[in-house]
Amino acid sequence: MGKFLMRFLLAIFLLTYNTGLLAEPRTITWDDLSPPKELGTKLVFDKKSAVKGIPGESEFDGKEELSIFLDDMDFMKSMQRKGGFINSKLNKKKIKLAGYVTPLSFDGDKVTEFLFVPYKGACIHVPPPPANQIIYVKSAEGLGTDDLYFPVWIIGVLRANSVSTVMAEVGYSIEKATVSPYKRNVFQRLFDLK
Repeated sequence: MGKFLMRFLLAIFLLTYNTGLLAEPRTITWDDLSPPKELGTKLVFDKKSAVKGIPGESEFDGKEELSIFLDDMDFMKSMQRKGGFINSKLNKKKIKLAGYVTPLSFDGDKVTEFLFVPYKGACIHVPPPPANQIIYVKSAEGLGTDDLYFPVWIIGVLRANSVSTVMAEVGYSIEKATVSPYKRNVFQRLFDLK
C-alpha cells in the first residue's frame, strides 16, 4: 500500500509540474511571441466567436456615448496589421513577461480583464500592435488602476490561441495571471543610460 501511495503522489506531482502549475516560469521577450514564418503557426480568427471586453451601457452616459466608443474601437482595430504567426511551442507553458496593461474591464479600482502589450498606450492612443504581440488576460491578481502607467511583469500559463476583443485581434491568452511591478537590476539600468 505504501509503494502504491508513493507512486500515486509522484504521478500527481509530475502531472501538475508538466502542466505548468508548479513549474518555474520561463522568462520570455516579445520577440519570442513573433516567430518567423518557418517556425510559427499562422494566426486564424473565428469570425463567429464572441468579442471579449465589450463594455456595458452602464459604463457610459447612454447608448450614444457607447456607440461612439465602439465606433472608435472599430476604427483603431481596422488599422491593426493583419496576418502574422504565433509561437505554438509556448502553448500551455508558464511564462513571465514584462509589458504594459491596456484595461478592458474594471471592478471598482481593480482591473479584471486586459490586453497585455509591449509598449505604453498600445490599442488606445495608437493602432494596436500585431495580434502576435498582444496577450488577452481574463483575470489577474495584484493589478490595480495605479499600475496602468508603469511596466509590470505578468506570470501565467500562456495559450497560443486567437481571441477577438473590442480593441484588437489577439494571438495569445492567459486565463489567470499574477502581476508584479517591473524592476530592472543595476546592470540592466546601465544600458538604459544614453
